[in-house]
Amino acid sequence: MKWLVSIFLLISAYSNAQDSWENKADSIVDLAKEQLGVPYKWATSAPGKSFDCSGFTAHVYGTMDITDCRSSKGYASVGQKVDFSEARKGDCLLFAGTSPGSKTVGHVGIVVENNENGLKFIHCSSSKNHFGVVITDYESSGYPKRFLQVRRLF
Repeated sequence: MKWLVSIFLLISAYSNAQDSWENKADSIVDLAKEQLGVPYKWATSAPGKSFDCSGFTAHVYGTMDITDCRSSKGYASVGQKVDFSEARKGDCLLFAGTSPGSKTVGHVGIVVENNENGLKFIHCSSSKNHFGVVITDYESSGYPKRFLQVRRLF
């Protein structure tokens, strides 16, 4: 009978951890979505006014007390690296800059969803095609060729 109680407690603890992660991930994405449409401006992190890519992620993750990292390159040493196939809501995506062949982090975004419909992420883009804070469908964009890694920050 004790083993049954132990199993129940383990399942309950796992369920609570899942709920906690899911709630935090939902809060991250909701907070990020509040900034949709805010324009890109280099070296800024002004909610509702302007962001650069790392200013946007710094605002979102900082508000959630996850990290205060302010440079895209800095995210390469925050949290833990996970496989792309394991990317989940709230994870940080790291991309190379726009220089051909670059392997240096130059852009960051936040996973909004990763399911049977593919991966979507929110970021602040300087591209004329999708300027400012936008949600991008990973597979139908140019980002796969710039992808470097996924970081789990919480």
